[in-house]
Amino acid sequence: MARLVDFTLFLIVVSAGCLEAAESDALYCDPTHEVELNESIILQCTISGEYDSIYWFWGTDTSSVPFIWLDDTVGGEGYGEYNMTDDGALVINSASLHHEGIYTIWVYFQDESHKTAETNVLVTIAPTPPCPTFNALCNATCSSGCSVKVSEDGEIMCFINWSRPKTTIGWNITDRSGISFSVHEAEFVYNADSDTWNTTLKLDYTLDVSAGGATIQCVASERENWDTSGTTMKLYYAIGRDQPTASPTPQEVDTGFSIIIVIVVPIIVVITVIVVLYCMVRRRRRKSRRELERTEDDENTGEEMEPLTAQPRGSQTTKDQRREKLLIGLLRELYEKECFIKPLPWDEPLPLSSLYIPCDCKIDQRRANTDELFSPNVQFDHSRVLIIADLGYGKTTFTKHVVDRWCTKGDDQKTILINVPLKEVNTDTRLSEYVLHMLPPGTAFSAEEIEKILRRNVCHILLDGLDEMSISMSHPPKNNDERGHSDDSSMTDKFELSVSHLLTGNLPHCYKIVHVWVTSREVDNTNSRFKLPYTKVTLSGFSVPQLNEYIIKVCEYYSESGPSKPADPSLGLEMTEDREEHVNADELTKRVTDTLEYNDILKEFATTPLLLIMIIHIIASKIVDPKGRMEMVELTKLTTIVQTVITCLGNRYIQKIRVREHVPQQLKSLEEKLGRLAIRLRLKDVLISTNYISEEDIDIALAVGLLRRTKEVTGNRSNLAVSPFSGIRFYHQYFQEYLAAKCTIFRHDKTAHQLIVRASNPDQSLRLLQFMAGSDHSQLHGVLEILLGTNNPWNIFIDCIYEIEGKSKQKETIEHFKEYIEWNLKRTHLDVDYLDKKYHREAVSTFFALCKRTNMKIPGVIFSEYAAVDLLEHLDLPLINDLLFSGLSLGEDIFVEIIEYISRKDNIPVNTRLISCEVPEVPEELSDGAKKRIQTACQQIELKITKEIADGKFALFDLTTFRWCDVPVIASEEELRRQQARTIGVYMLR
Repeated sequence: MARLVDFTLFLIVVSAGCLEAAESDALYCDPTHEVELNESIILQCTISGEYDSIYWFWGTDTSSVPFIWLDDTVGGEGYGEYNMTDDGALVINSASLHHEGIYTIWVYFQDESHKTAETNVLVTIAPTPPCPTFNALCNATCSSGCSVKVSEDGEIMCFINWSRPKTTIGWNITDRSGISFSVHEAEFVYNADSDTWNTTLKLDYTLDVSAGGATIQCVASERENWDTSGTTMKLYYAIGRDQPTASPTPQEVDTGFSIIIVIVVPIIVVITVIVVLYCMVRRRRRKSRRELERTEDDENTGEEMEPLTAQPRGSQTTKDQRREKLLIGLLRELYEKECFIKPLPWDEPLPLSSLYIPCDCKIDQRRANTDELFSPNVQFDHSRVLIIADLGYGKTTFTKHVVDRWCTKGDDQKTILINVPLKEVNTDTRLSEYVLHMLPPGTAFSAEEIEKILRRNVCHILLDGLDEMSISMSHPPKNNDERGHSDDSSMTDKFELSVSHLLTGNLPHCYKIVHVWVTSREVDNTNSRFKLPYTKVTLSGFSVPQLNEYIIKVCEYYSESGPSKPADPSLGLEMTEDREEHVNADELTKRVTDTLEYNDILKEFATTPLLLIMIIHIIASKIVDPKGRMEMVELTKLTTIVQTVITCLGNRYIQKIRVREHVPQQLKSLEEKLGRLAIRLRLKDVLISTNYISEEDIDIALAVGLLRRTKEVTGNRSNLAVSPFSGIRFYHQYFQEYLAAKCTIFRHDKTAHQLIVRASNPDQSLRLLQFMAGSDHSQLHGVLEILLGTNNPWNIFIDCIYEIEGKSKQKETIEHFKEYIEWNLKRTHLDVDYLDKKYHREAVSTFFALCKRTNMKIPGVIFSEYAAVDLLEHLDLPLINDLLFSGLSLGEDIFVEIIEYISRKDNIPVNTRLISCEVPEVPEELSDGAKKRIQTACQQIELKITKEIADGKFALFDLTTFRWCDVPVIASEEELRRQQARTIGVYMLR
């Protein structure tokens, strides 16, 4: 009893200590987290104490900008690719190899203290197959072992392939008798294309006596979520009796085996006789049924039917077969018209065979290539295949490729293929009626005849777009068990194959062989219309080599075909006869690749195959035909690119549906609704739901690609894989910002200012303003009013001017704001920053050229980045009083280059001033070559160069003696005032 009391007191003391420790601020993260490729993971850290905000950084440098944070709401440039839970845990939505590395969490507590912790994320790839396997000596699988009989010394090899990280394997040998072993070191082979490893381990065995054996198990190192349990081989021998053989592992190898053979063989003989008799009876019944159907056809067709005696007995060219061949021919003619793609909706169709590139995929858990789906070496577990991929990853293109392969077989085709876009049907649609509706009039087929043809042949049914089936049109059959068999017995009795049968797998027994291929975006496995069993194939998009191959094919096609007329003029721009001369395919490939690599904006779309492919075709089309229908698409402007992509998505949707009336107006109305919704999401912090937009509009926006479904990321890790879709977001952040900006009117309310203030990060604020100016240049006055309330607004204003479509509109805008801009620039210099971004350099060049064309006078311009020197060479300077370079180390070459570049300008600044710059101080620091270059540049111009030697005092550079004058030049009072007003630091919105 006394011991119990002492133990109770001990627990009380420990608990009190724990409570006291919990009250203090503390932070702990597991040092390592592992996540399987393409799976989700939550990096959960333990936080003790009350905190205000949480920040996550890439790497260990916390002086950089966090990529995501939680401060009342979740924000940061990483939002979307990442997320955060309410307690600050980091969520990686779909892990890829670039997510691997160290992450640092920074927690800011309410007592103004902070703590950091690091955790390392390791992205793993399960081996294929998921267990160690032996060489050909033993054909064991992961779920079963084998028994091997040998008669001489030999070796055993064990493999585990395609794993990440490197997996070690070893031997576990038991029940050893009369046999010795020698273990070799493991060999590791790196697969560079997939960043995985293959491991091989060899074991030599020596037979010591005339009989014996051992149980050998190949065991892999265990990892979380990997089935790497060992594979077992039972090795036994009797020297001089038999050659090595492999068979399923027997429970006992002794005389009992002979007893089993005596019992089993008679049973097998009896079963074989029964099966043969059953097949003979069934064959007779089928023959009788075919004769009955042929008699019914004879009665229905009357005089049109050719007599059976017209063909010899046993001939294969019966009337039924001719009708089957006719149906296959009609379907092939229809499908050949659809074997094309239209990456640009206003362009002519492009032949699929010229551009199709197989992409990476996963067949269940095995990495593969889409071409392997047609290989006879790849065995599917079922005749039902579900092809999963996100929007734009090539589901419909793959379906067309399947159709194209079927069509290319021509008259030798022995199977029937039917392609069914699921958004055009409901679950009760009979397949025969759908085929009849497809056929041209006058073919003299009936639904009943088509039904009979389908029963007699091997059929491949492609059901494209399971996720696009309208909820209002779909009527899932009632289930009487977990497999989803229909209770509608009348349908089964009539042998009418419907979409419902195909989706549930409850096929009428009278059909010969039916292969079902279904495409869909990611589905909720707990509530899917396509019922198990099926083989799941996940399309992964292009790898880098596949993307390069696709670009080469696109450029070869455009180079060979040249500019082409639009198939549907209503979808695109007018085409002119002014064309660029023939562009070589290699040159075109280089120009397309360079544009993708160096364009800051296009890189944002590179992660989405659909958008990337659109961009590739836009670039190629614009290069080949710069004055054609792509003339107005400026690839350097954010608004134009996003607007073009959204237009492509809309027209792509129009072409995929058959009833197109009123759809363009419907899409225009949808964009306005989504714009208002985007504003509401930003200002009210709400989620997309039917409270703010109708279910029908959500369905259309999902089908177009403006919205996308997202999986739930809350809860523990174990339920992430099966959690249902719980959220809908804009497909790309740029879509949301563009539609919100397009829907914003400055004159009517303060929505624009509120959007800018509530932006989650500075880049988002800039993009909103760019979209506002690019969508409607008349709103630029409102944009400028917002900017003038901030520090150094001119860089963003320059970007907004650049977004305005057309040089004439840009010039009109500058002329309209000329006095307004000049008056505001009197208070501060134009401080040009962010020249490391190619987009902004283009915008600055355009702005300066516009200022020159409109004779605008700029009191002062400041450059504080080395990139300004290269920019200065090509810059068209307007009228500038003071051109200042600040905080630069100007060596001899750069110093001379600045003088040379300025001397070549039409408008030479009144003063060129160097503020806080390191420059050559005495003539001896300049080489003779540099002095000669300066003299040559300044022969016929008056160039005044000064450097700051004190506040408000400048020394003059003598172009003759190459010395700085001892007599300082005093800055004017107005110049001093501008210097004091000059912005120091970084503009807060950026």
